[in-house]
Amino acid sequence: MLAALGAAACETSVPPDGVTPREFPLGVASGDANDEGAVVWTSYRGGSTVQLELALEDGTNSLTLPVTPDADGFVHVELRGLSAGRWYRYEFVEPTAGGEGARSGPGRFRTAFAADTLAPLRIGAASCINPHYPLLTLRRAAERTDLDAFLLGGDTLYADGARTISGFRDKWYEALGREPHRLLRASTSLIATWDDHEVVDNFPGPDSDGIVDVARDRFFEFLPVRRQVPPERLWRSVRWGRTAEFFVLDARSERNRAAGEYLSKEQFEWLKTGLSTCPARFKVILNSVPISEFPGPLFGLQREDRWEGFPAQRTELLKYIEDEKIPGVLWVSGDFHLATAGRVSRTGPGSTAIEALVGPAGQRPNTSPTYPGKPQFDFASGRNNFTIIDLDPGTGTARLQFVDGDGRVFGDLSYAL
Repeated sequence: MLAALGAAACETSVPPDGVTPREFPLGVASGDANDEGAVVWTSYRGGSTVQLELALEDGTNSLTLPVTPDADGFVHVELRGLSAGRWYRYEFVEPTAGGEGARSGPGRFRTAFAADTLAPLRIGAASCINPHYPLLTLRRAAERTDLDAFLLGGDTLYADGARTISGFRDKWYEALGREPHRLLRASTSLIATWDDHEVVDNFPGPDSDGIVDVARDRFFEFLPVRRQVPPERLWRSVRWGRTAEFFVLDARSERNRAAGEYLSKEQFEWLKTGLSTCPARFKVILNSVPISEFPGPLFGLQREDRWEGFPAQRTELLKYIEDEKIPGVLWVSGDFHLATAGRVSRTGPGSTAIEALVGPAGQRPNTSPTYPGKPQFDFASGRNNFTIIDLDPGTGTARLQFVDGDGRVFGDLSYAL
């Protein structure tokens, strides 16, 4: 256990490319941080044992832990016993007698706030990250030292065409091997869900030939995600004190169109109960495909692929949030190759709810000749971006800043939730 120290500001950033050796081809990552730790990750291709070096970011309270890669070289370590709300640095190393073993390069993460803490929180968010496009937005995000966590809203890679374990692994190595990806993953902890391109374009739910199961297993291999019960369950929540709880949805693999279920009954009831009992000021729903209504003939072409194609569940959930008077709900989604901010519905349930579409972080813009606008949408752009989300529990305000690959803020909106 690391002893608690006084609060320290984080000033250092992750070093540039050149620190990732062949033994650690994807660098490091951390995720699902809670108030006493996080999951830290690497992929190891060496022939030795591995150690984890961990310390507070000021270098104090350091320790070294032996860790064991699995048979395929993946390392997932769930750290416990750390201090709440603190920045840590970590690195995986090959121990040798002379101390000259390979090193993964450092990563950093902040543990979540203590259960009773009410404080401002700044997070980043992106989706739709095609490794064949420039990833300047991820590089700009990785340069920041003030993002307490980063949301990956799905389409973190484009695995279309993969059918086997090795095929999916090749796609993940291709995507995460890009330098901007490695830098982002090392710069702060992740909270990740998946969308269709982690499997195949527009996949609608469970399948009969097992490809979804193969893809899901690779999702857990390559991301620092805390496993649930049962271990194949992707949906979960992550709490940051009394400031925010992040409800991470699996909006793909549990669909049942015949029953009108966008989410399985179990996931749907879990979300409703979690929202109504959550003590945090903000309830952020990470939902890979938007729940908003989108006007126009082009957006209507694939309405069945999102919440709008499951109107009974959509209406029930939005009405439940309104009837229960649940404050602080913010929907965060991706998928559309489009950044937006605005209300979920034009009228009726959801007409006061707010959703932000984040990304594309590295993609072509949405091909629609016109983007949605007022009165429902306050902002829309096809420019590649990542989003900074500031949650201020004192004012109940969520501020959304959309940042392009040059580091310029081209959209800045605030909503009282």
